[in-house]
Amino acid sequence: MENHAAEEREFPQWHIVPAIAGWLLPGLGHLLIGEKKRGLILLVAISGLWFGGLLIGGVGTFDRSAHPAWFMGQSLNGGSIVAWQVQEYLKNSGPGATDPGPQNRYQPPYGHVESQAILYTALAGLLNLLAMIDVVYRDPKHHRQENMGDETDEGAEKPNEDEVA
Repeated sequence: MENHAAEEREFPQWHIVPAIAGWLLPGLGHLLIGEKKRGLILLVAISGLWFGGLLIGGVGTFDRSAHPAWFMGQSLNGGSIVAWQVQEYLKNSGPGATDPGPQNRYQPPYGHVESQAILYTALAGLLNLLAMIDVVYRDPKHHRQENMGDETDEGAEKPNEDEVA
C-alpha cells in the first residue's frame, strides 16, 4: 500500500476538465482545483488584456481569413471564438455590410489600431495557454503540503539555548 501512495506522488493526476474550463474562462481551471488566489490573478490579468484588445479594435480584430496565424493565438482563449462568430455574422449581415459608414453595424479596424488589438488578444491567448498547461500538471495537494510544512516551521518558536541546557 505504501508503494501505491508513492506512485501517486510521483505521477500526479492530469486535470483535463479544469484545463478546458480555463480555456473557456481564464483562471477558472485554477479555481476548480482549489487555487483561488492564482485563479483570480489569472482571471483579472488575462481577461483584462483580452478585453483591452477587444476595446481597442472591436470584434473586427478576430478575423480568421485576414490573419490566420494571429487567429491561432487568439483562439487559445474561448472568448475569441465567440467574438469571431459575432464578427462573421456582422460581416455577412447584408449587402454593403463591410463598407465604411455610420449605417453599417460592422466597422473593421484599420492600421495601428488593428495591429495593437491583434497583439493584445493574441498575447492573452498565449498567456492562457501557459495557464492551461499549468492547470494540467499542477498537483494542488502536493503544493499545499509544502506550504503547510513551511508555515509550521516558520511559526514554531525555537527554544532558547539557555532553556535547553
